Amino acid sequence: MINRILIVDDEENHRLMLKLHLKDRGYEIEEAVNGADALTKLGDTLPDLILLDMKMDIMDGLTFLNHLSRKGIRIPVIMITAFSSVKTAVEAMKLGAEDYMTKPVDIDSLLENIERISGSVQAEGIPYTEDYEFGGVYSADGLGSIIEQLKMVAPLDATVLILGESGTGKELIARSIHDNSPRKDGNFVAVNCAALSENLIESELFGHMKGSFTGASANKEGRFETADNGTIFLDEIGELPQQVQAKLLRVLQERTFERVGGTKTLKTNARIIAATNKDLKTISQKGEFREDLYFRLSVFPVELPPLRERTQEIEPLVKFFIEKYSERFGKLIKGADKSYIDKLKGYSFPGNIRELENIVERSIILSKSEKLGTETLPDFKGSHKGVSSSLDMKSNERELIVKALEKTEGNKTRAAEILGISRRTLHSKLKEYDI
Repeated sequence: MINRILIVDDEENHRLMLKLHLKDRGYEIEEAVNGADALTKLGDTLPDLILLDMKMDIMDGLTFLNHLSRKGIRIPVIMITAFSSVKTAVEAMKLGAEDYMTKPVDIDSLLENIERISGSVQAEGIPYTEDYEFGGVYSADGLGSIIEQLKMVAPLDATVLILGESGTGKELIARSIHDNSPRKDGNFVAVNCAALSENLIESELFGHMKGSFTGASANKEGRFETADNGTIFLDEIGELPQQVQAKLLRVLQERTFERVGGTKTLKTNARIIAATNKDLKTISQKGEFREDLYFRLSVFPVELPPLRERTQEIEPLVKFFIEKYSERFGKLIKGADKSYIDKLKGYSFPGNIRELENIVERSIILSKSEKLGTETLPDFKGSHKGVSSSLDMKSNERELIVKALEKTEGNKTRAAEILGISRRTLHSKLKEYDI
């Protein structure tokens, strides 16, 4: 039996028309202006039927249907649109829609459909909740407010800009947004803009045509093509060359681009998530980054605090890294002593999560027992209880760079990736520390 109907439509007049007719017939009506708004209306009591517009800003009808399907929620849906299309009708039916009607809706036909559905299909499944699988290691206590922001933006197609110091876990945030979005079955394509040379980055992002430059022996698909219907993560976006910034701006505005050396305009449906450890607003005001691109990227900024400001994360992260490296090294490590965790919590971590990972990896190698103890920790040189001195930070930074170069056998590009800095920044650090 159908009593409660949710009308999801971005046209206020059309919602009002449907609402008036259906309330006159005794139905209880609730309204939503788009798919994202509708998700917030699905609480403990599910509606008995949804009248769903196809074309809406922020979250359209098909995306909303896909979201319900992934959550295991079965609610009768009638798709309503001004754009009649067999293809979209088939897509809607595959995602669980019961019927498909075009605008302007014939009220008598709509009522007949509601009666038919009322006698055959009922809403079922769990009430909608904002479950958010967040990387498997972070706690809500440490990143509670940020996780709430991510819950809001993940189901949408909004561009996200992740800000924070190097090593704070920006790629993990980007992956969690992708994994909790309707695009989760599409590709997640990560690009470190700082690790690619200025000559190659345009080709990597947008692809190239055979013969477009020396060495281009065949046509090549770019990362935006690979990420179509998925997500592309542009890490260290502040290192993007100016000429590529202009092309990226066009992608954000028009969702189109051309391959290097090509004339055919290609479309992309990739969602863009960018990240940087730079203050883009400041460098854009200095002319070092396009201001119009900055505003396009910062639709939904998320700022990650450094690890020293979220010590609640240290213990679950240590547990995660113990599991990871114990298996890799074939050692039976069951955990860490309380004193080990306490000492880590007193450290400032200028290298953030990446530095913590290196420390735990080193501890596992040195450990002679089943639990990590403080004897396996490096000398933090008095940098406990707050932010370390600049001398301590520099000493630690030098050590991190040396370790990264050792791990990559001197490969500076790979070492820069591990450290979360650009190759140019690494070169300047090598000179600064005389490495």
